[in-house]
Amino acid sequence: MSVPFLSPPSNEAPKDVLRRVLKQGPVPGGFDTAEAWLRAWFDPLEFSLKDEEIYVRFPHVLFASWFEQHGRGALEKAAHQIWGTDARLRYDGTLSGVPSRDDLPSLAARRESEAAARPKTLSPPRSSAFEGFFCGGKNQFTLNILRGTAEGTRVYTPLLLRGAPGTGKTHLLRAAAQTLEKTGKVLFFSAPDFTALFRNKGRDEARRALLSCAAVCVDDVHLLAECVESQEELAALIDDMAQRRRPVLCAAVVSSESSRSDPGHEDRDPVTELTPGLLSRLCMGMVLELAEPDLDVRLRYAQARLAEYGLDTGKDMALLLARRCGGLRRLHGVILRIDAFRAQSGRLPDENDMDTILRSTGNPRALTPDAVLALVASRCGYTSKDLRGRKRDPKLVRARQIAMYLCRELLGESYPSLGRMFGGKDHSTVIHAVKKIKETQVTNKDVHILVTELTQSCRKHLA
Repeated sequence: MSVPFLSPPSNEAPKDVLRRVLKQGPVPGGFDTAEAWLRAWFDPLEFSLKDEEIYVRFPHVLFASWFEQHGRGALEKAAHQIWGTDARLRYDGTLSGVPSRDDLPSLAARRESEAAARPKTLSPPRSSAFEGFFCGGKNQFTLNILRGTAEGTRVYTPLLLRGAPGTGKTHLLRAAAQTLEKTGKVLFFSAPDFTALFRNKGRDEARRALLSCAAVCVDDVHLLAECVESQEELAALIDDMAQRRRPVLCAAVVSSESSRSDPGHEDRDPVTELTPGLLSRLCMGMVLELAEPDLDVRLRYAQARLAEYGLDTGKDMALLLARRCGGLRRLHGVILRIDAFRAQSGRLPDENDMDTILRSTGNPRALTPDAVLALVASRCGYTSKDLRGRKRDPKLVRARQIAMYLCRELLGESYPSLGRMFGGKDHSTVIHAVKKIKETQVTNKDVHILVTELTQSCRKHLA
């Protein structure tokens, strides 16, 4: 049924009509006035009309998460009050928790154009701490915006940096603080330290100390969820610093891809546990996402750390480490074990030693060749013994080739090693198998889907 709200009594746009009605309604806790409440969650929304429906678009995915809990009910109630219960609102980008990768760049471009006429502040030299961050293509936008903020190109208050554990949030936040120190005093807090500041100094003195700074950084801001008073103080600080055009930078953790794939994992963003007042302010600022390190980033990190410790293992060993370690923290831990092995034995580890080191570090779910074989065998209806054997049934051969391909692509196993693993086959047989699966994925949709599903299953086991 079409909705007759496209021709309201006045010529007001739907957003203006909704805002007027919402302003007359009740104001939830955490906000002093209806105007402050609407500025927090309603004004950043974008509305458009299409096929007699209202489309609502969010500035970024975290805003959508907050809106689901705190704004959706009020908005839909107002829409039904104005246009009846048949009024249709569609959410673009949206409440399923799946981010639109285009949201942040478009938002940044719009804000940069608005700021073009304003004078820019001091741009100090680039910080070496930023240079130490191993950045992949997925994180280039995030790095550029954060670096620009630290160097005074554009001030965002607040700026929220989000990422899974081990993605480099604290490193980048400290790099930003180091660069910002060139323009004045910067205070860097962990969430517990921020709470302790008010407990130890008292509210008035703590506020004076914070407002005397050129910038304030708060790491692990999601941990403030346990202290309402600290959240209120941070929300007030954001307001005061925004008026002074001084940056407030925060970092918060999100679940890793591997933990989200765990059936027992509760998919809830820790930041959404914050009070509506603080969360709405964080959502209104620049929200940046840090992707987990891909294979290229892990490889560059491994090569740099191996060189730092004087471990001349060669590129193949670095590639093996990058493929077997899903996170930089575990990767660094493995490299420390390699260095300790050399110090104790007087030599670098060989292939068997490396397998022992990798198995003895990290969590027990880390991906191994045996785990790959078990996953492929289970998915294809065979046993690991079948895959290692010599039977030539066509379907079994295909499953065996897929297992070889995954061990090579995901774990970096050498061709001779794979030959030994699969019943003493010649390495040329393994090369042919890996090449065959690469080519078949292009021409055979079923094989492509199967390999993709198995790859995803394997990656759930990465540390």
